[in-house]
Amino acid sequence: MIELKDRFVVVAIVVAIFFGVSFYFVEFLLLWLEDPLPKQFAQLTFITPTEPFFTNMKVAFMGSIFISMPVILYEIWQFISPGLKVKEKKITAMFVFFGTLFFMAGGMFCYFLVLPLGLNFLLRYGSEYWKMQVTIGFYFSFVVKLILAFAFAFQTPLLMVLLTKFGVANTVKMRMYRKWAFLGTFALAAVLTPPDIITQVLLAVPLYGLYEFGVVVSRIFEDPKNREKVYQQMRDEDAARRAASQAQAQAAQAAQGNAEKKVVKKVVRKVVRKVKKPE
Repeated sequence: MIELKDRFVVVAIVVAIFFGVSFYFVEFLLLWLEDPLPKQFAQLTFITPTEPFFTNMKVAFMGSIFISMPVILYEIWQFISPGLKVKEKKITAMFVFFGTLFFMAGGMFCYFLVLPLGLNFLLRYGSEYWKMQVTIGFYFSFVVKLILAFAFAFQTPLLMVLLTKFGVANTVKMRMYRKWAFLGTFALAAVLTPPDIITQVLLAVPLYGLYEFGVVVSRIFEDPKNREKVYQQMRDEDAARRAASQAQAQAAQAAQGNAEKKVVKKVVRKVVRKVKKPE
């Protein structure tokens, strides 16, 4: 717990430092986040005195999270690495690099593809009947949450590799549960995105693709002994089911044979009674 606390303090300090840097350059971030907004809705407004300040805080916090992600991943890896073997510790740089890469890729995917399509659909829907007035608080909260949701969702392959590496999950079951993973991606997309089908599909489809990619990568890092152990367990379970099925079939045949014997005995008794019955 002491080590966890120390690493959390390090992460908090780094995020705080980059938060100050992001807050200083927040105007650049605001202009960058306003770019996907359709031009006819580009005149943002605010309705409370504190709205601009807290909006800048949210945007600066998002910027600090993106900049601090390599440090965050490094501290996470350093916390879990003492329980790993020497060879496994050598993949620290790979973990930090690909974790940061996927995090940035998720944010960029949202910014360049999802936001333009989602905003066009949401803001144009009904604007021919009503006047749309977008406030800075709602707009930047929407954009920040959506970008962070995609960025963290793109960590799926990394999480799958870690779970496989620690033996919590295995690629055999991952392949078996593909259909549940497909449904799960759409359920997760419905929770993380606004209530419109476009942004949900735009998150769910790449998220499932990342799941399949995670299965492939996890197989590379998975211990073959664990995979063989799972296969053996599945074979044992299948053999047990077959044995139970055969036992049930034999029991059913035996019960049917006993029933037939009882019927034959009854018929024989009736015939004997008729023969012995005096005329």
